[in-house]
Amino acid sequence: VVGVNSDETITACKGKPVCSESERIACVRGCKWVDEVVEHVPYLVDDEYLRQLIDKYQIDYVVHGDDPCIVDGKNAYESAIKLGKYLTIPRTEGISTTDIVGRMLLVTRSHHCSQEEALALIDDDVNPLPANDSCDFKLVSGRKASSPSRSTYRSSTNSA
Repeated sequence: VVGVNSDETITACKGKPVCSESERIACVRGCKWVDEVVEHVPYLVDDEYLRQLIDKYQIDYVVHGDDPCIVDGKNAYESAIKLGKYLTIPRTEGISTTDIVGRMLLVTRSHHCSQEEALALIDDDVNPLPANDSCDFKLVSGRKASSPSRSTYRSSTNSA
């Protein structure tokens, strides 16, 4: 049995989620080891709600990664800990929403280029970009751009 936190409580405790609640529910349902999904679970669970879940779903343990989960100075799993129903599993370093979003924001077309070409891409001047097979792959108006300036590249990526 897997509980999926509601968008509302995630937003209140951590910020807007990357995937919507319905997307997260669909992902969890798609896992072959999940027999049942509990939807709209609050991020911070009180003693009464947790006891209801334990009774209704015959839950043996509440499991979370070993990274801290503190909201407003309170451990999000305090109720499960008090009941002796909390277990941790090792967190896999580099596998978190924060890390994944950070990597997505850092990936640019410059990661396909040599260091010199990448520096030309981020140059604030309106210098022509190098045109070669390793770096020049942007299509503009259905044809390959030969040497777009940085401003041309910006405008063409916004309209694609």
